[in-house]
Amino acid sequence: MTVPELPPLPPSVRGGAAAFEGLPYPLPPKWQVHAAKRTATWLVVFGATSTFALGAFAVWAAARGDLVGTIVWAFFFAAIGLVTGIAYERSGDEKALPAMINAIALSRAEVRPADSWIHFFSRSGPGRWQTAFFTTAGCGGSAMFAWASALAVMKAPWALIATIPLLLGCLVVVIASVMAVWLRWRHSSFGRRPIGISLGRHGLVYYYVDGVDEWPWESIARVRPSVTAVDESTGDFAPGLLIEPAAGAENDANDYSLGGYQSHAWLIYTAVRYWSEHPDARGELSTTFAQRRIEGWRDAMRAQRFPPVRL
Repeated sequence: MTVPELPPLPPSVRGGAAAFEGLPYPLPPKWQVHAAKRTATWLVVFGATSTFALGAFAVWAAARGDLVGTIVWAFFFAAIGLVTGIAYERSGDEKALPAMINAIALSRAEVRPADSWIHFFSRSGPGRWQTAFFTTAGCGGSAMFAWASALAVMKAPWALIATIPLLLGCLVVVIASVMAVWLRWRHSSFGRRPIGISLGRHGLVYYYVDGVDEWPWESIARVRPSVTAVDESTGDFAPGLLIEPAAGAENDANDYSLGGYQSHAWLIYTAVRYWSEHPDARGELSTTFAQRRIEGWRDAMRAQRFPPVRL
């Protein structure tokens, strides 16, 4: 792999002058900045109590050989456990800066990365409480499904059809629990590539769960914000980053989700758009100057007193 020559640092960097301007782009339309309504503590407690109570009822019904009771209680146990896990995941206050790391840490070390040092915006992994609820509901629901199927075979084989709704419900919860555990492991284990967006002098890289999209700066024609859902009652919204390719670029246009990041979606959008539109400033990437510029933008956002946003 041939690595292109690095662009020179701009005069402001070589001279040590750090004249940080204010925010170059306003908050995108339809993006929310008012505080999201957090889930009430009593609701979370009620959900947790209900989950374990329904699980106890399912075990009690199974111990008595009650096929219908086992199916019904197990189904609601899995469903309430899933909903409670989602409700317990409290997000907001996304004010972290990107990590400035060596690009080799995000590679397989098979080829030399185009950039030595990068600015990495990392997604947040699932919380420990959400993972615990998903795992408990998934394992418990699966065990109850297995026992209900055994009861149906022993008592009334025709009743196996009644276990289908429980099977489908358990599959949803099991998949959610497996993904939560795997994502926590991937985000916290040494040597595992996290999920997120990196910026360097040569371009942007979007790290998926199972792959990467590489965008050299010259292949980007336009960067636009997007939003797929806005809940006016809670302040929840699903921000995105729409990247349009330049003529002749190998990439296709893609709308990347910015939800669930440790940094505010507005900050990520600002950073990507700024360096895609300012080729003369890309030389400062992979340096502490660019890191301090991003910090200046973050501080400017906080100075405007934008409250925590649930992403």
